[in-house]
Amino acid sequence: MPRVVHYLNQFFAGLGGEERAGHHPGRKDGPAGPGQLLQSLLGDETPIVATVFCGDNHFAENPAEAAEAILGLVAAARPDLFIAGPAFEAGRYGIACGALCRAVAARLGIPVLTAMSPANPAADAARREVPVVATGASAREMGPALQRMAALARKLLAGESLGPAAAEGLLPRDGRRNVWVERPAAERALDLLLAKLSGKPFETEIPLPVLDAVPPAPAIRALREARVALVTSGGLVPRGNPDRLKSYLSTTYGTYSVAGMDDLGGEAFESVHGGFLTAAVNEDPDRLVPVDVLRDLVREGALGALHDTFYSTVGNGTHPESAARMGREIAQALGAERVDGVILTSA
Repeated sequence: MPRVVHYLNQFFAGLGGEERAGHHPGRKDGPAGPGQLLQSLLGDETPIVATVFCGDNHFAENPAEAAEAILGLVAAARPDLFIAGPAFEAGRYGIACGALCRAVAARLGIPVLTAMSPANPAADAARREVPVVATGASAREMGPALQRMAALARKLLAGESLGPAAAEGLLPRDGRRNVWVERPAAERALDLLLAKLSGKPFETEIPLPVLDAVPPAPAIRALREARVALVTSGGLVPRGNPDRLKSYLSTTYGTYSVAGMDDLGGEAFESVHGGFLTAAVNEDPDRLVPVDVLRDLVREGALGALHDTFYSTVGNGTHPESAARMGREIAQALGAERVDGVILTSA
């Protein structure tokens, strides 16, 4: 008989609200909270043998320590499947669900499953590594979310491969698999085109991302008084790449000082971008991050000041969600440092 362990935060485990968000990891036998509905959907032949829980704040403030403690509680229950959530749009809860699913899959080698809204801050990272059922924004969607989780849990326990994300009700996992179909691509493409031209419903096999329209920022009125920062998606980093920026599919960025520098030398900086030939940039990094030209403009009085820090990431294959998150974080930091404008350079 397969055994399931279910993870909940302090609220859904019945411990309390924000006043108990610092609660340490713990365990209850059997299902608890929404786990009781999940148990009824799974049936008696698939028991939830234990519910593990942790306060949202405790996990957020002690992620490594909390994850290790929870892994011990999960392992002791000898599960065949680990389920976390659903977290809906609760960011701290979602971060814990995603992190624990990754840790359990890696350490215990069993199937894992979680659920959250696409708008959850943890969704972007979690969905690429573990199955994440797409939910609505709040616990009002608990019933449908648990129904989908129960259906997928049965598949995972049976050793079945999950189908395309859209068909399974999962958040997109950004992977592609080759499958055998009866009709060749040319015929399928013509069918899609004819359906589109005739106004009939159709569904593409390769959905493209929907990008937000970003209105242009207002012009800087007085450049002679403005402080300008440099931001690049060309992957310029100090030699040796100390922050280990990825050459593609980046999810992080680095901040690097140019204080006191009149130009950037190839002996000190390099590009780790994986989508273009970096030899010219590595020879003269100012070709990508033009510190030399901006210093000249400051000396000439055409520009007020160059910010002492530049920000760098790699745009090669980076997902729009990750790019938007990094952009928000960089913009917030530059706003706090009273920067008036940004020059964004790309490879």
